[in-house]
Amino acid sequence: MKVEDVARRKLVTCKVDDDVPFVAKLMVDEEVGSVFVEDRNGKIVGLITDGQIFRLVAQRQKLENVKARDIMVKEVYTIDRNAPLAEAWRLFQSTGVKRLAVTDGERIVGVLSRKMVQRIMKYEKASMLAQS
Repeated sequence: MKVEDVARRKLVTCKVDDDVPFVAKLMVDEEVGSVFVEDRNGKIVGLITDGQIFRLVAQRQKLENVKARDIMVKEVYTIDRNAPLAEAWRLFQSTGVKRLAVTDGERIVGVLSRKMVQRIMKYEKASMLAQS
C-alpha cells in the first residue's frame, strides 16, 4: 500500500496573517485536524494542528490577537505520494510528528495522519495473523 492510497487529498490552507478563530473555524468547516499555512505568495511555510489551538484555549489566550504565523510549526515533514506506507510509519516514529505533507515532486498534494497509518498497520497485522 502506498501513501497516496490513504492520504487526504483535499488540501486546506490559511494565510500567515489569518487569526486563530478563523483557522479554528476553517478546521471545523472542513472537518480537518490540521491546516497548511501559506505565505503571501501562496507558498506553504508551516502547519497548524488542532492541538496547538487547544493549548491556546487552555492557556486562556485571546485568540483574536494570535496569528497563524505565531503558532505554526515551520518544519513541515514531507513524504512522496508513491512511498510505501511502511516508510511513512518509520518517519512518524523517528520524528514524533502527527502529520506528514504528501508531495508530488515539489508540490504538496495532501496530508497523511499518524492515526490513519496506525489504524491501517494494526488492521493489516490483524489480517495477517488471521490468515496464518
